[in-house]
Amino acid sequence: MKIETENEKAYIDITIDSQKVGRIVFKLYDDLAPQTCENFLTLCKGITLGVSDNEILYTYKGNQFNRVIKNFVIQAGDLNGGNISTIYGSDATRPIPAENLCDEMPPFKLCLANNGDVNANGSQFFITTYPQPHLAKKHSVFGEVIHGKSVIREIERVKTNLENVPEVAITIESCGVWDKDMGVPVYNASYDSISGDIYEEYPEDDTNFDQESTQEAYDAACKMKESGAQLFKMGKKQDAWFKWRKCLRYIVEFDPDQDQNPELYVKFKELKKKVYLNLSLVCLQLENHQKAIDYSTFLLDMDAKVSQQDRAKALFRRGSSYFSLKKFENSLRDLKEAHEIVPDDKVISAKMTAAEKAIAQKKENEKSKYAKFFG
Repeated sequence: MKIETENEKAYIDITIDSQKVGRIVFKLYDDLAPQTCENFLTLCKGITLGVSDNEILYTYKGNQFNRVIKNFVIQAGDLNGGNISTIYGSDATRPIPAENLCDEMPPFKLCLANNGDVNANGSQFFITTYPQPHLAKKHSVFGEVIHGKSVIREIERVKTNLENVPEVAITIESCGVWDKDMGVPVYNASYDSISGDIYEEYPEDDTNFDQESTQEAYDAACKMKESGAQLFKMGKKQDAWFKWRKCLRYIVEFDPDQDQNPELYVKFKELKKKVYLNLSLVCLQLENHQKAIDYSTFLLDMDAKVSQQDRAKALFRRGSSYFSLKKFENSLRDLKEAHEIVPDDKVISAKMTAAEKAIAQKKENEKSKYAKFFG
């Protein structure tokens, strides 16, 4: 009986401008591209090559992504100034011949870069971020991304120069062999599957539901919203923000046309209102005041009908954020409007009084300052 062996897996941990972003995990096609996978995995672990008086450490650790093209590829692994560098050969420069040249090149494939010669492969690798049919049969494909797609999307968003070189350092902080007990730490998303949220950060990357079905998209978005609510109740406010932010991406992506699907159109609008309110609340509590202002404004400016109760909540949150940013006049304007809707709310009244006092104090300070010049 043939015993099937599990494919090796490797990871790279990414920082952008010295800030932790998260982990990318690859499943390696070691059965289809054995030399390429051995080279990649060894460089992830690190290896010292050369004679005793001229030993060199070859590793991806500390290496940087040197090419980023949105909706195309992200590339790293240059260990030798653009020259071929491998674990093979006496001087670590023997190229790796082509392996697993595929007929298709879908997104999130791990491939070797070359200079046009498919048999001149070294340490440089790239990850496709969008289908690339024109690259088929031109590059060795030796793995795929199985975790950390949100990290790749974050890399894609980094500003580059005219030569597609990132303007800030995108660094492989650590790397090596991966197993499931190591987990997938990410700092720009929450992978908690509470309330059934198993969906990718970006809609275009998800394969867990039929993207042609608006109903399934709505159901998925509802699970994300509920996941955020559960995390918020647990005190995990940052994770709740990640969940609701993701939910909003799906709402925007799949928001149906009013004429074609009026029932789901209304449901999506109602869901969007709730998510805007949730985002304004969690951002206020996380002291991300500009975001709280933005989400409150999005709700207040919606073309759909917003209840007076929800308007009051959004106005209070926006007014509170303006207050924290010392924009007291803007704060008082919003708080007064919220007070008109719910005049018996003591929290709004107290905040409004604080804003009035802050404005009065500001005027007094200005008066004292000018008195020094004319006194």
